[in-house]
Amino acid sequence: MTVDVAVVGLGPAGRALASRCAAGGLSVLAVDPRPGAAWTPTYGIWADELGDLPASVVRARAENPELRAIGVHPLERTYLVLDNAALQDALSLDGVEVRTGRLDDAQVSALRGEAAVVVDARGARPAGLRPDDPAPLQTAYGVVVPTAAAEPALGGAGSLLMDWRTDWTQQDRPSATPTFLYAIPVGGDRMLLEETCLAAAPGLPVPELRTRLRRRLLARGVDPAAVDHPLSREVVRIPLRGRGSPPPPGVLAVGTAGRGGHRVTGYSVAHSLRQADELARALVRGQVPDDPDPMDAAEHVREVGLRALLRLSAQGMLQLFESFGRLPATRQRDFLARDAGAAELAAAMWGMFAPMPVTAKADLVRASLGPSRQRG
Repeated sequence: MTVDVAVVGLGPAGRALASRCAAGGLSVLAVDPRPGAAWTPTYGIWADELGDLPASVVRARAENPELRAIGVHPLERTYLVLDNAALQDALSLDGVEVRTGRLDDAQVSALRGEAAVVVDARGARPAGLRPDDPAPLQTAYGVVVPTAAAEPALGGAGSLLMDWRTDWTQQDRPSATPTFLYAIPVGGDRMLLEETCLAAAPGLPVPELRTRLRRRLLARGVDPAAVDHPLSREVVRIPLRGRGSPPPPGVLAVGTAGRGGHRVTGYSVAHSLRQADELARALVRGQVPDDPDPMDAAEHVREVGLRALLRLSAQGMLQLFESFGRLPATRQRDFLARDAGAAELAAAMWGMFAPMPVTAKADLVRASLGPSRQRG
């Protein structure tokens, strides 16, 4: 063995693990196709999930972002958008041997000849995203515009975590796959306005999301020039069930490679960073934990939620998230947290279900058990 730990993939989970292990005195090899590349996705976490990361990693803050469905619900938390460059700097690779390369499963397994512990952090699709991926995906298309240009879209809110209103269409009761508007400050007097499909199988196409976003924003009075010629654009594709196969034999997995994403919301960064920190502490102590069961009891409960999202109509989604907006803040946290246990998660989901109108309850039960709706 030449090193204590080999980490394959230098996204947030892999870089955090490599950095923490090296800081703890372990010898570390890290392999990535582009180890020096800047991260480009917009990473958001809640302020209470920041842990021991320095304040410098925060690019923008959204105090009490609103959820809008049938009513308006300010969420009693602070939402953060991370500064990717600062986060990479905070997760220093000093002392890490960095190697450039894209490894397949067999090559990842072969690293067991070079390292005592090998960790897969290559993400949910190590070979790259497939345009015909049949798995449930969260997809989104967004534009970054000056804050002043975004104001008509927000309707007086400082930020919108989810706006489920259906002005993405001119139909009174749309039958197509529902989407929501995500509107968050990203620093530098700029706002990200993003049309998001929470879950569809296969994923809702980006051209459809682009059309919906433009229709929604123009209906609210946003200048078409700001939409058509934004400061920048963003496309999101997140496999909600993570990787469809286990990691290579004898290899641990972190982040979405270890199915560390949230099956309902798609969020993964906070959990991935925390999971990497916990694994690094164990490895520094000389403990090599078993690869956890990716389908524990809580994940089975989340899977029920994902099945419902894949089948609910636009009206059903409005009712579901109206109910979420009325939950106590602690139950909202349990629903959103990847680390919540099965009991806490079930209590949050029951808290959403119990007060719903009878017809909405029936729709939710049918969505949880019935056939998938047609994408549109």
